[in-house]
Amino acid sequence: MLDKRLKWAFFLTTLVLAGLPIVGIIVDFLKPSNIQVEQSGSDVKPARDRVPPSAALKEEMVLIAAGEFLRGYDGGGFDEKPQRRVMLDAYWIDRDEVTYGAYMAFVEATGHRKPISRYVKNFDKLSAPTQPAVYVSWEDADEYCRSRGMRLPTEAEWEKAARGPNGLLWPWGDQDKPGAANTGNPDPFEFPAPVASFPQDKSPYGVYDLAGNVMEWVSDWYQEDAYTTGLANPQGPPNGSSKVIRGASWGTVGKETRLTMRLKMVPDFRDTTIGFRCAKSVQKGRNDGVDKAG
Repeated sequence: MLDKRLKWAFFLTTLVLAGLPIVGIIVDFLKPSNIQVEQSGSDVKPARDRVPPSAALKEEMVLIAAGEFLRGYDGGGFDEKPQRRVMLDAYWIDRDEVTYGAYMAFVEATGHRKPISRYVKNFDKLSAPTQPAVYVSWEDADEYCRSRGMRLPTEAEWEKAARGPNGLLWPWGDQDKPGAANTGNPDPFEFPAPVASFPQDKSPYGVYDLAGNVMEWVSDWYQEDAYTTGLANPQGPPNGSSKVIRGASWGTVGKETRLTMRLKMVPDFRDTTIGFRCAKSVQKGRNDGVDKAG
């Protein structure tokens, strides 16, 4: 089941691709008001972090050792089944989502387009240096990772980093816990929080913000029955029309924050709920260990 925002976005984007120019106006009109209208009252969440612009965040990576993990969830939707153990080689993955500060350094160094357009409202509340970079397409994310000599994680790599070897449904366990991650459920933030702001949204491997903050692009093309294969190191289909998005965002509510949820979107789509992190493979012979976590 798609996040409600993505359901609308996927429908409207499909219309655009079908050659209906008016869709651009409809998209702007139908976008949820929680990113366009300032609210008032004592229960309003902070709009952004208060870290000064000069603050820097080191991009740290976590080594995920070679080994099996539990992928999928038999209690979920059709595209989350079947649940089975899958083998992955060792790899590195960013501990945190790529920040706006890091992404803008890339923009300034390369001349790549900025993550903004006339359709984005309240962007000043989405662009603090330590907030995750949002409003980036799959192509933007892919190019950023390549600039670091890396790549986007595969869907399987993302899921293992999030769930640990034993297949947790949330980083802290198998039951949702409102306030443990930055989602549309009750928590202190209205928009994306500074990365690693939620200690409980930390996977068994020490990777942050996988159950909240922003949804994340991964490398795979979407295939509904992708989990029916038990191949080691799955990469997804060789081509397709939509890329996979994993994780929940600051606007996701209910059980759709579950780590096994699979979303999809065309690669050139951009939204204030979608960001990314990078990964890289371990060279053969550099790591012969197996998972010790969990």
